[in-house]
Amino acid sequence: MPNFFLLTGFRSRTQSSGGTTVLVRRVEMPTYLARGNLVTIKGGMEVQYAPTNRWAEPLDQGLARAVAEDLSRNSRIRAYGFLPGASPVDHSYDVWIRLERFEGNDNGEVVLSARWSISRGNSSEPIKSRKVDLRQSGWKPGDYTGLVRLLSEEVMKMSLQIAQAIP
Repeated sequence: MPNFFLLTGFRSRTQSSGGTTVLVRRVEMPTYLARGNLVTIKGGMEVQYAPTNRWAEPLDQGLARAVAEDLSRNSRIRAYGFLPGASPVDHSYDVWIRLERFEGNDNGEVVLSARWSISRGNSSEPIKSRKVDLRQSGWKPGDYTGLVRLLSEEVMKMSLQIAQAIP
């Protein structure tokens, strides 16, 4: 029977009433990450898909949602994640994320590698951008609950960097 996982952003009991409204746009990612299965890398180059451990939502939407939840933790920011088919909310800034790696490996390392940028809501010209390469060791290969927990922690760290860069 399959197991389904969600990335967990910081969940507060109240929605931020911050003055800066941010929209986390659809996350771009390599094709190998766009499947529903959790991914591990063996030997640095062999992609392995977990046969019974899957994302409960498309990863691009789940990552946008988790980043928006994390950004809303900041009292000055109210953030919304990309939802297909929904009209974008009025917002001051866009956050764009291009995911490059998002997996565990057979050495027990969990990796989030991405590029993010911030633009004004009326322009796609970046006002700030950064490359992020986060790695944590200590993951036990095969422990998919632990993998998702560590990936969620890495998303939270990236979100903190983004929040600090929002004017």
